Amino acid sequence: MLHWNIHSWRDPSGVANLNTIADLVRETDPHVVSFVEIDEPWGMPDRLRELAIQIGYTWIFAPSFEFGDQSPTGGFGNGLLTKPPILAVQQWQLRWPPTLYDGTEPSEARSVVFAKLKFAQLSIWCGSAHLPRSDAQARINALHRLTALTQKLDSHWLLCGDFNTPASSWLGSDRPVVVCPEPAQPTYPAHEPVEPIDYCMASPGLHVEGEVLEVGGSDHLPVMVCVRVAG
Repeated sequence: MLHWNIHSWRDPSGVANLNTIADLVRETDPHVVSFVEIDEPWGMPDRLRELAIQIGYTWIFAPSFEFGDQSPTGGFGNGLLTKPPILAVQQWQLRWPPTLYDGTEPSEARSVVFAKLKFAQLSIWCGSAHLPRSDAQARINALHRLTALTQKLDSHWLLCGDFNTPASSWLGSDRPVVVCPEPAQPTYPAHEPVEPIDYCMASPGLHVEGEVLEVGGSDHLPVMVCVRVAG
């Protein structure tokens, strides 16, 4: 599974990064891709759909919020690309109560999207999440909601995201989940990374290994993880 915060389809200088993203997905050839900060026109994804068609994936776009003046003009949120068959999809809000988006980061709704995917004789929930950055209390509340939601999943799960806080800040040494990469590797800002805020969580019983990829094209570095079922 490949995860990347794609910075609204722009690199840090504002240049379109769709081709860079496509090249990385082709090169790594993951079964599943997690994207956050997807910015798409309202009603039908444009660039995500184009990317999926180019490289042969099925796409899922789950906007955390929509925006516009007199009518909606776009959506912003999380997405998945997948090769395995999709058995089910669900999205849940991580900030409650919902806020009205006013163009600022603190007002952004945040969510998690999960797709239950079929791998041979095994099904796994694969998810993508993006948590609040500037509001620490909102982030803590979102993490509590996220933890509660994963406990309700009915099979193994794997969740990648931009958590905007290191795993060590909210998961203790006795944590009941798997975290990868381990030890933590910084992913932000991409030009000189110091914050390990992009990573993967997995249910007990999954063996996960991964690494941060030194790839330009966004303000975050991507993360690549490989998973196998223990035993």
